[in-house]
Amino acid sequence: MKPLSNLHSEKLFFKRIFGSLDSCPDMLNEVSYAILKKCGGLPLAIISISGLLANKPCVKEEWEKVKRSIGADLNKRQSLEGMKNILSLSYNDLPPNLKTCMLYLSNFPKDYVIERERLVRRWIAEGFISEERGQSHQDVAENYFYELINKSMVQPIDIGYDGKVQACRVHDMMLELIISKSIEENFITVVSGNQTVWENSQCFIRRLSIQHIDQHLASELAKKDLSHVRSLTVTSSSCIKHLPSLVEFETLRVLDFEGCKGLKKYDMSSIDKLFQLQYLSFRGTEISEVPSGIVMLHDLETLDLRDTFIEELPGGIVQLIKLQHLLMKNMYGTDETRIPIGIGNMTNLLGISGFNITSSSVHAVEELGKLINLIVLHVRYIADSEESHKYRRHGDMLLSSLCKLGSFKLQSLCIDGGNSCPFELLDSWSPLPSYLQSYKMSTPYSLSKLPKWIAPLASLAYLDINLSVLTEQDLRILGVLPALLSLELHVDNVQKEMLPVKGVGFRCLKEFVYALYEGTTANLLFEEGALPKLEKLELPFFVSTARAYCLYLGIEHLPCLKDLDIVIYNKGATSSECEAAAVAIRKEASQHPNHPRLILSQIYKGSDTDDDEVSRGQSDAIEAS
Repeated sequence: MKPLSNLHSEKLFFKRIFGSLDSCPDMLNEVSYAILKKCGGLPLAIISISGLLANKPCVKEEWEKVKRSIGADLNKRQSLEGMKNILSLSYNDLPPNLKTCMLYLSNFPKDYVIERERLVRRWIAEGFISEERGQSHQDVAENYFYELINKSMVQPIDIGYDGKVQACRVHDMMLELIISKSIEENFITVVSGNQTVWENSQCFIRRLSIQHIDQHLASELAKKDLSHVRSLTVTSSSCIKHLPSLVEFETLRVLDFEGCKGLKKYDMSSIDKLFQLQYLSFRGTEISEVPSGIVMLHDLETLDLRDTFIEELPGGIVQLIKLQHLLMKNMYGTDETRIPIGIGNMTNLLGISGFNITSSSVHAVEELGKLINLIVLHVRYIADSEESHKYRRHGDMLLSSLCKLGSFKLQSLCIDGGNSCPFELLDSWSPLPSYLQSYKMSTPYSLSKLPKWIAPLASLAYLDINLSVLTEQDLRILGVLPALLSLELHVDNVQKEMLPVKGVGFRCLKEFVYALYEGTTANLLFEEGALPKLEKLELPFFVSTARAYCLYLGIEHLPCLKDLDIVIYNKGATSSECEAAAVAIRKEASQHPNHPRLILSQIYKGSDTDDDEVSRGQSDAIEAS
């Protein structure tokens, strides 16, 4: 890869520190260009140094110290040692708490995508996080995560419209650095084939990351004292057969098997001896039963059973009253996991997912309302329309529990369901869930009207909802939600064939997905001033409807648009009309000053009995520029 030009180097450097190319104070100009010269146009060097300087005061002497620390110019000697020197500067500048959190990332292999929630929960379980100024452990840990991103120590992955980063990745060279630091400080032992380095034989192994292990390494590991290991991370399925017995890990606080297939062959009988365990993940494994000894792990705070074949929890799970995250998702798709009776005693729970309301007892559903600290609730309500009467009490009790949770701390609600769901009951939700930030209907069922409790929600940022009929009044109500960032509307019918989106409301909306069910052919028209911050738009375009009005969407009125995904429906239109529609949409996109990425697909429909022929595989995916 060629080094960056001087201009691009300056843009990357100055925008990272000051927000723009021309905001550098005059007193720092000379030293800034001297530092840039030493970086030699290498993006990683520029990002690392600018991340370091962005967190330092604008004092010339401080910047001069950084310049002297860099050493030789990298444009003259683009050596690995020179690059490592720059990365070491960034690492050494971290406060002790962030150094610990940074070193912990050496648990994960090269190019591994590390989810934010998984990482911060593990930091907490390890004891790295202390409460600060009234903030919870979770809040402090998340602040540390974002500090590492802001200092350019890790690369953010999947940034949401609310600015939240869902995951991160460590650059290869930074990973090499923190692994070497971990070895020096006996922080983590990484077992990874011939790259494995064993610490001094007199040192205890404190944390163990097994990424690749063969018979020889297994024999070496068998000679080690594992009684002081605080965390065990296994990231490769091939390692399972060579793992030491759990009975050897007396002081384990973190046990993470995420993504390891074949785990059902591993002996879990001694898991009940891990009395200090706080974090346990079987996510993405093939186990079908929860080890019975789990009920003895009274310090457990996170139990992640998502993407497994587990359908039932042991009754004693409710004894784990310190548990904060109880996460389920069955890979069979049977969705029969029942809420354990007694869950109301687990009042430290912050998040639960994957339980089926209709498979559970009414009493267990009622107990959900006792979870005063619950923030995230993701449940299923599976019942065909023919048997909906059988589960009326379940629906009533779910509403009762939601009314209680809404008055506590509930921020995120998702209900997956079939054709018969208690969503209409939610129109009676009272008191209002004033903290709710995300509400998702994952079901083919459609509400007869927009629930009245949605309009007053000042914190609602994500809304995914199905409506029988969409009206202009609905759009006006949704448009005044002050925090709404993402809106998915799935609609059976629309009040008008051409529904205008007015130039008022939706002041914060960044993502809009508009989907119509079979039989409806209504287009949207965006008027001037509409959706001033919208970045992503997905919607259908009906040629037959547009023919009666205009082949025009109004995307020129969406000043921040970056991504545009349009499906053209051709039923009732000639091939020339369809082509004219495609040309018009491409023209609109190409004339937009942002040059948004355009994905244009077509669905061909013949008679009403013909199957759809979707040309998405041959869709246009073009940069409209």
